[in-house]
Amino acid sequence: MKTSHAKPKIYVRTARNSDKEAVFKFCRNTWSWGDYIPKVWDRWLQARNSVVFVATLNDVPVGISHLALDKPEECWLSGARTDPNYRRMGVATAITQKCINYAKTKGARIARLVTESNNEAARAVLQKLGFKPVAEFVEAATENVVDEGSENSRWAKAKDTGEIWIYLQSSEIYNKAAGLYTVLFHWYSLDEENLKKFVKKGKAILHENGKGEMDGLMLIDDATSREWREKSIQTCYIDGDYEATLDMLIFLKNHCYRLGFQKIYGFTYNYRPIKQALEKLDFEIDDTTKIIYEKAL
Repeated sequence: MKTSHAKPKIYVRTARNSDKEAVFKFCRNTWSWGDYIPKVWDRWLQARNSVVFVATLNDVPVGISHLALDKPEECWLSGARTDPNYRRMGVATAITQKCINYAKTKGARIARLVTESNNEAARAVLQKLGFKPVAEFVEAATENVVDEGSENSRWAKAKDTGEIWIYLQSSEIYNKAAGLYTVLFHWYSLDEENLKKFVKKGKAILHENGKGEMDGLMLIDDATSREWREKSIQTCYIDGDYEATLDMLIFLKNHCYRLGFQKIYGFTYNYRPIKQALEKLDFEIDDTTKIIYEKAL
C-alpha cells in the first residue's frame, strides 16, 4: 500500500484581529531589529481600500500579505511574510495569487510590489506568477545635515507645474523609473495630479541651468519623520544629471538644517550620476537595490 505524500492544503482568507499573536510571532525575526508589521497591523486592518490576507495550514496562520488599492486601476502589494517553518510549501504563491484575484475584482489593472535584489526566493515566486521587473531603485542615508548654499535650485511654484510635467515626459530617468516615485517603501505612479500635490505642499525642488531652463527635479516628503518618530526627511524622486542633483541635494540639506531635521533618506532610480552626487555629499548607499515588479491584471 502506497503512502500519500500530498501537500497540506493552504487556505487564504482575510485577516482577523485574533491572528495578531501568531503573525507577530513569525515576523519577529524578519530583520535583526525585528519587523514593522506590529506597528502597522491595526492601521492596515482598519484602513479603507486596504486588505490583509492570511494564509493558514490547519487553521494556523503561516503567512500574510497586505494589498492597498492606490488608484482605481492600480494596487500595491506589501508586507509579504511566511513563517520560516513553512517555507517552500507554496504559501507565498497562494497568498500572492489571492491578492491578484482580489485586486481584479476591485477593477485594478496593474499590480506592483518591491523586493530586494538579493531575495532570490521571492524573485523566483514573482517570475512564476508573471510579475516582471520594471525599475530598480537605491536607498541611501546621511546624518551630515549642514548649512550650505545652493546656486540654481529653488522651490517649485504652481505656475511651474506644466513645465515640470513636460520635462518629465521627455526624461530618460522618468521613463526608466517606470514613472514611479516612493514614500516609505511604497511606490506610486507619478502622474500630473500627484505632481500638483507635491508642488502645492512645497515638496518639489527645481534646478535651472545657466539659461534659466529647468534641468532637474526632486520630490521630497517628511513621512519618515511622522512614521518613524525622528527628525528626518526623504527624497521620493530625483531627476537630473550629476551637477543638478548635487545642487538640489545641497538645497535640501540647507532646508533640513534650518528646520532641525537630523537625517535625510535618499531614494532614487538606480542612476550612476545621481548615486555619485549622493556619495559626494556623504550619503551611504545600500549594497542591495530595490526592484519594482509589475503585473498586468
